[in-house]
Amino acid sequence: MEKKPQSAMSTNNDTAQTVCNHTEMTAPPSRPQRLLSLDVMRGLDMFFLVVIGPILTTWQRIWGLPAWLNTQLRHVNWEGLTAWDLIMPWFIFMCGAAIPFALPKRLKNGRAGWNYWSHVLGRVSLLWILGMIVQGNLLSLNPSMISPYNNTLQTIAAGYLIAALLLLIRNRTIRYLIPLLLAAAYGMTLAFFGDYTPQGNIAVRIEQWLLPMNRDGYSWVLTTPMFGVMTLCGMFCTEVLRNKCTAARKIFSLLLLGIGLLFGGMLLGCWEPAIKRIYTVSFTFQALGWGVLMLTVLYFVIDVCRIKRGWGLLSLYGRRALTAYLCGTLFWHPLNVLAQTLTYGMTYWIGAKSYPLVQVSFATLLLTLLLYFRDRRNRKHT
Repeated sequence: MEKKPQSAMSTNNDTAQTVCNHTEMTAPPSRPQRLLSLDVMRGLDMFFLVVIGPILTTWQRIWGLPAWLNTQLRHVNWEGLTAWDLIMPWFIFMCGAAIPFALPKRLKNGRAGWNYWSHVLGRVSLLWILGMIVQGNLLSLNPSMISPYNNTLQTIAAGYLIAALLLLIRNRTIRYLIPLLLAAAYGMTLAFFGDYTPQGNIAVRIEQWLLPMNRDGYSWVLTTPMFGVMTLCGMFCTEVLRNKCTAARKIFSLLLLGIGLLFGGMLLGCWEPAIKRIYTVSFTFQALGWGVLMLTVLYFVIDVCRIKRGWGLLSLYGRRALTAYLCGTLFWHPLNVLAQTLTYGMTYWIGAKSYPLVQVSFATLLLTLLLYFRDRRNRKHT
C-alpha cells in the first residue's frame, strides 16, 4: 500500500480536528444530569406530609400509636423540634436545591435580562397566588378574611426571590456570607426587641400589627430573611453536588456543613430556644442540619453507590412535589369524598371503626395515581 505523504496526513488531521471542534461548538448543550437523590429527598418530605402523616394520624384516632411516635406527628406548641416540624423547612430547602438547575442558564453573560426576570417574577407571582388560595382565603372574596402572606408556598416564593437576587453577585465569598448575615440580623432583632414568649417576641407582634387577620401565632413578615437562608442553603448544597470535585470531597463538604449547622443550632439553643413558629436561628440551623445530613446519606447511597432501584415512588413525589402539596392541602377534601364514594361498601366487610383508615389510604392511592399520570404526560411532552 502506498504511504501518504506526511503533509497530506497532517492536512487530513487538521481538517478532522477542525470538523470535530466545529461539531462541539455547534452541538446543542447537553441537559444537566439530574441527581436522583435530590428528587428522592424532596419526595421523602412530601410523602411524609401527604401520605404517611394522614395514614398514621387516622391510625392514632382508631387504635392509638406509641406516645413517642404520636409526638413526632404533631407540631410542638412553642419550643422544641419534632419530625413534623421539619417538613416545611425541608420543603423550602429542597426548593432552593432546584435553583442551580433553573436560574443560571437564564443569565446572559452573568447578567439578568428579560428571560431571567420574567421567569423569576412569574414563578414568585404564581406561588404567591397559590399560597393565598390554599391558606389565605382568597377564594372567599371577602377582603376582611383574605391574608396576603401566611403559607408555605409564599415562603418558597420569598426565598426564591432572595436567591435570584443573590445569584447576580459574582463574588462567591460574599454570596456565602450573606445567609449568615441575614441569620445574625434576624437573631439579634429577636434578642434585642423582645423575648421568646408567644406574647413578647417581636416577630409575632409585628405580624399582628401588619396582618391582624393572621391569628395562628406564626410569624411570616419579619421571618422572611430566614426563608431566604433555607433556600440559599439548599442552593449551595446543589452547587457542591454539581461541582467537578470527587464524590468523597462532596460528601465531606456536605457532612461538614450539616454537622456544623446542627451543632451550631444546638449551641445557640443555650441562649435562644428552638421555636418553629418564629423560625429562630437555633431552630432553623437544626432543621437545616438534619436536612443536609439526610441529603448527604441519600447522595451517597443513590448517586455514589448507584443503588437506584426502589426509589420510584419517592422520586415521583419529588418530581411532582408542588402538585402533591396542592392536592394534599387544597384538594384533599375532594379526594376524600371520591375515595368514600368508591369504597363505602367496605364497611360491610371491615366494620365502621376501621373504615376511615381504608378511606384515607384510598385517597392517598388516588393522589399517587394522579401524580403518576401527570408525570407521565409531562415526560411525553419533554
